[in-house]
Amino acid sequence: MKGVIEMKNSRVFIIAADQPLNYDTHFKNRLKNLMGRAARHASRFNALNLPEIQAAVNNNISKLQLRMNGKYMGLLDLMNYTKNGRQLPELTPENFDKFLTHSDMITLNGIYLYHYLRSKGFEPEIIQNFSLADWPDLLRKKPLAVCISSNFIYLDEIGDMAVKIKGFDPQIPVIAGGMLVKKVLNAGPNLFPETMNWLTTFQDKVDIFVIEFQGEQTLVNVLSALRNEGDLADVPNLAFFDGNKEMVFTRREQEYLEMDRTTIDWSEIPRAYLRKTLPVTSSRGCIFRCRFCTCWRLCPEVHYKSLSVLRNELRLIQNLGFVKHIRFTDDNLTGNRKRMESILEMMIGEKFDFTWSTYARASALTPKMLKLMKRAGCEFVNMGIESGSQMILNNMDKHLKRDLVIEAIKRLNDHGIYGEGGFILGYPGETPDTFAETVDLINSSKLPFYQPNLFYYSKDMLVNEDKDKFGLSGLGLSWRHNTMDSAEASRLMVDMIQRIEHGFNEPQVSVWETFRLLRGEGYRPEEIYELLKLKRSLKQTLEVSSPRQGLSAQATEILKRIEAIVKDGGRGRSSKTPTPISLHTSP
Repeated sequence: MKGVIEMKNSRVFIIAADQPLNYDTHFKNRLKNLMGRAARHASRFNALNLPEIQAAVNNNISKLQLRMNGKYMGLLDLMNYTKNGRQLPELTPENFDKFLTHSDMITLNGIYLYHYLRSKGFEPEIIQNFSLADWPDLLRKKPLAVCISSNFIYLDEIGDMAVKIKGFDPQIPVIAGGMLVKKVLNAGPNLFPETMNWLTTFQDKVDIFVIEFQGEQTLVNVLSALRNEGDLADVPNLAFFDGNKEMVFTRREQEYLEMDRTTIDWSEIPRAYLRKTLPVTSSRGCIFRCRFCTCWRLCPEVHYKSLSVLRNELRLIQNLGFVKHIRFTDDNLTGNRKRMESILEMMIGEKFDFTWSTYARASALTPKMLKLMKRAGCEFVNMGIESGSQMILNNMDKHLKRDLVIEAIKRLNDHGIYGEGGFILGYPGETPDTFAETVDLINSSKLPFYQPNLFYYSKDMLVNEDKDKFGLSGLGLSWRHNTMDSAEASRLMVDMIQRIEHGFNEPQVSVWETFRLLRGEGYRPEEIYELLKLKRSLKQTLEVSSPRQGLSAQATEILKRIEAIVKDGGRGRSSKTPTPISLHTSP
């Protein structure tokens, strides 16, 4: 495939994410994508009606959402609603910066590719949110290529983006890469026929797929080939359509880039790409092999930044002068306890102004570790707890004890660090009794935030080796095993909200996503907790009242309380002094 394009331009657009401004539309699009995937693979499972199961799952997932005035709403929508005189504002590229929205958050994939491509002599521009871009204006710059990361975007959505881009200029190459592309296309020519047929729908949309977990150097090689009219067949880790409209897979070569070389010089990142909350990575990979996880296949070994390099990167962020919060995006920041303690001692010594949040493993949250974390400015910890049943944890190869989890949560509360637990509902072996154990764990530990996730079945998971043992069949969110199917598991998710006394969640996005955004805006952790508590109270109130009669007195009172926090919020300063978390029942 020679001479794909006759351009010498070095400008490259990087699409990092696509977060529609309309939460309601975004959620409905997600349901549509799930139904499309179930329909696409239905013929592979004669004993299962995938579309029927997925329809039931979608119905239950919808019940997790707050719905008011006919619209699905997240916490930020509710805050905008109260701020805007109790009318949900229509966010546009012209006014979105006046409201709270996840659409304006930055992700590390775009920042990192910008930094890397710039070091290789290209002129990258980050399109953090596809939905906010003025594409007719952008494409007048005649870029060398448009690169789309699949880390936060479904492939169907990437196809839709490519159609829009090609509609303005059919000659601009569109390149897709990232974690999801790697997962879906990793089998190369041995893909399922249904998947291969589906990929043919990307013809004349996506020109090149980069099939490599890191992929930085592969992308540079692709861009160099485009700029110099080289032959893509000579570039490893690719898939593209040849002149006969057949998909070609090139040879595979695993990339390796030392973590210290992935550090970002934040002083060189344009201010337009930065926010008051920034993402930072200190390591890549995880030492554990949980049977529901596929991340370890993408990065089977753990790689670390050196302490000196991490210190310098954090100093660069400190010197920006406006950052209030950072989010460590490591798969498991606490995986190496000795290293973690060194990081915390370094941060304490540096006396950084920003607070921070992270993923952490409950078993690592010892009294010593938590004391250091609090002194270093930690405010929020996201834990993959997965289940309150020891039997299910054992099935998962989680290497985690239920009692230890409860102790860790209580310690977090005592240190004034907010915890969020991720839970997988419906994992093989799940029953109503094991589900009840999960509910009991959340209630008895007084976990402030929880994120219920329906078990997602992939053939790349280690649990696939146990499919005969568990009677497991299906795909994605449409599955069945010996003790339940995904429709029943999703119904338990709905039941969960009613049975959790003190904990709160954000169904479409995790609480952590909302927390870090609101911390950047100056809202105090206790205000964020109260807002999520009031949101759940409003949802419960609306569910038992008649829409025809308008807002009840109780709903009106809840909205007043939200309005008071929104009006006064964002003015407080965080404190690193431990304040035990006190949880109270919702009104």
